[in-house]
Amino acid sequence: MIRYTLANAWKDLSIILKDKGALAVYFLMPLLLATMMGMAFGNTGSGETKIEVATLLVNLDKGTYGQMVADGLKGATVLKIEEVADAAQADQMIAEGKAAAAVIIPADLSSKIDAGESARITVVKDPTQPEAAGIVVGVTDQAMGEIALVGELRYGIHAVTAQQPGYDQAPPELIQAVEAQALGVIWSQVQEMRQNPVIAVRSETLEGQVEEEPWNPITFYVPGFLVAFAFFLVGTMASTLLKEKEDGTFRRLLSAPMPRQAIIAGKIVAYMVIVFLQVVVMFTVGVALFKMPLGSSPLALVLLTVLLALAAASTGMLLGTLVRSSKQADQVGMVLGFVLMILGGTTFPLFRSPGMMGIVSRMTPNAWGIEGYMGILSDNWGLARVWPNILALLAFALVFFTLAVRRFKYE
Repeated sequence: MIRYTLANAWKDLSIILKDKGALAVYFLMPLLLATMMGMAFGNTGSGETKIEVATLLVNLDKGTYGQMVADGLKGATVLKIEEVADAAQADQMIAEGKAAAAVIIPADLSSKIDAGESARITVVKDPTQPEAAGIVVGVTDQAMGEIALVGELRYGIHAVTAQQPGYDQAPPELIQAVEAQALGVIWSQVQEMRQNPVIAVRSETLEGQVEEEPWNPITFYVPGFLVAFAFFLVGTMASTLLKEKEDGTFRRLLSAPMPRQAIIAGKIVAYMVIVFLQVVVMFTVGVALFKMPLGSSPLALVLLTVLLALAAASTGMLLGTLVRSSKQADQVGMVLGFVLMILGGTTFPLFRSPGMMGIVSRMTPNAWGIEGYMGILSDNWGLARVWPNILALLAFALVFFTLAVRRFKYE
């Protein structure tokens, strides 16, 4: 039985692999659509748009705070920092369009902050790049906010220390050590309060559920179009089954010394292999080009793919028993593929919608497949968490397969 099943599967695979147009639809179309949608609705890799604003840095201050501001600007990934010697050189480079803005740290920044006086940093902007220059101003303001807080704390500590008896007779090194220790303790407490605020803000939906972080678009659209085009195969499977009956080759297979069940099982195995190849190609390209994560449970990923392939193949077999000709199978299969793609949530996750639309979406195998892949790829679902999706696909496969076997006519 197994030998005959594999022989029939190889026969069907050979026929499918010779059809270059069908292979393009099965593999290139879902990849192209997933890439276009992912790029349209978000960055295909990290979930964030990569921006680098060319920025010049002139640090004339030799003190601690000037260096802190410079380090803060260099640590901002949104800025591409280039240090220059003086403001005149920075003005010239901005005039030539080599940078969107220049941040000029004055020589007296540290001394003024230590004295509790108002200090100012200058940002020279290119008027032809107002949006990019605005980003530089925003990042600089954020960096200065941290420096201003440290400066205020340090000035306050110094003012309190100066009122203590014997301050004038104390060695300068001792005063600096005491003030630095006090600043360290207070700053540690500030950071602790930031990590564990007294008042925490949590976003929830109307139903009281904690709002989830938005997913990486590629981890939605790659599985979405993969599942959709897996079910576009049902028309092809039904069509080839009926085509063999129309051409008489199916009758010749029946006359061969093999179990009849091996013929149908071979077709199911062949189309399951195609779905597996779709998964391998789509996920390989997703990882290589778009840094798509694969989750933390390879076993869950494999089992979900097996049941998805079985559900799609069983759907194709059932369709082959419901239509009367290969042409009709192609037409109905195409319509069914689009209906499942829309209701299953390929373009929008309807299965997460409340009310009737969510219920209707979950009546399709596509919805359970897409949700399972999304959970594994973006939410790190393990096997225990993805079991409902696997069992749902198994249920679809068993129901469709049972109905197909009962309706199938070998003659």
